[in-house]
Amino acid sequence: MAVIGAFFFPDTFRGSAADRDSAVWLERLAGYGVNAIFTEAETYDDGWIALVHSFGLRWFAGVACFSDHANQNRAVREHPELWPVTETGRRRRPMEWYVGITPTYEDYAEARLDLMARLAGQHAFDGFMLDFVRWPLHWELECRPGVRPQQAGFDPHTLQRFQEFAGRSIPGRTAAQKAAWILTEMRDRWIDFKCQVITAFVAKAVAKLKAARSALMTGVYVLPLDSTAQEELAGQRVADLAALVDYIAPMAYHAILHQPPEWAERIVRQTAGVAPGGRTLPVLQVDSREGPPVGADWGPPIPPAEWEEVVGRVLRVPGVCGCVAFTGSALAYEDRGNRLSRLVGTAKGSFR
Repeated sequence: MAVIGAFFFPDTFRGSAADRDSAVWLERLAGYGVNAIFTEAETYDDGWIALVHSFGLRWFAGVACFSDHANQNRAVREHPELWPVTETGRRRRPMEWYVGITPTYEDYAEARLDLMARLAGQHAFDGFMLDFVRWPLHWELECRPGVRPQQAGFDPHTLQRFQEFAGRSIPGRTAAQKAAWILTEMRDRWIDFKCQVITAFVAKAVAKLKAARSALMTGVYVLPLDSTAQEELAGQRVADLAALVDYIAPMAYHAILHQPPEWAERIVRQTAGVAPGGRTLPVLQVDSREGPPVGADWGPPIPPAEWEEVVGRVLRVPGVCGCVAFTGSALAYEDRGNRLSRLVGTAKGSFR
């Protein structure tokens, strides 16, 4: 069955699910062809999940694995060792709402795994998506044309783990010197190390989620980069991740990255080429105007016709199993929800 999803920030579900407006809103989404709600949080309201199910929609939960932005980055303030260190040897500077968390710290990773398993055991989720399951990178800003993204992971603990992985010591006195040597002399091994850390975490997460709820569908949000940058910057080796989960969800936010509609199609084709079996579930940017109120730059305006072009291009890509609107609330702007409905109706026969 194709997944036509709508992603909502958790504040959407802070109110009572018993409000009449909630039912009207879900009925409107169903009319657009939406059959799944996507969100992520550390707490969930069973009343909302039951209401969504009553409309025949599925509920995909999620957790931010290596980012604590929802808590104003409290984790890195209280545990400064988690704060990412760049190739300069200094801490990553905050960008908008984002700092990120170094993914090599076992205690933190285990705590996130335990949280996911607990949530899956407590609530009637249909699916669970892993978000921010990557090395630190504010890709929405750092991967725009002409911007040089920062590498991360050069704190003492991570360097020690890399030495063990590579089987050799790293020369240099300072973190910056060690980083320069790694990125010059051991770049391929460094990329393999970063990918191994993320893949191992996803494998553990899926095992714990399935143990808690065996029928749960699982997925990973991946960055919309070419495969080389995806592995080097994020540690996301899509072919390996696709073997572990039901859905690979490239966040093909074209306006955020100042790219044209055809770019979204190219990114999705790349993902579908290495995630066989109809596992590619692209997340598509509906509009830009919701960014500034949450302290983020989501790029230039997206006219309704441009949104329609992006969806039309992406849904025709072989191996795509649907799409997720980011955000679902933007489907109410102008005619965007109805445009989605028409395109989904046309493309249904091609979904795998």
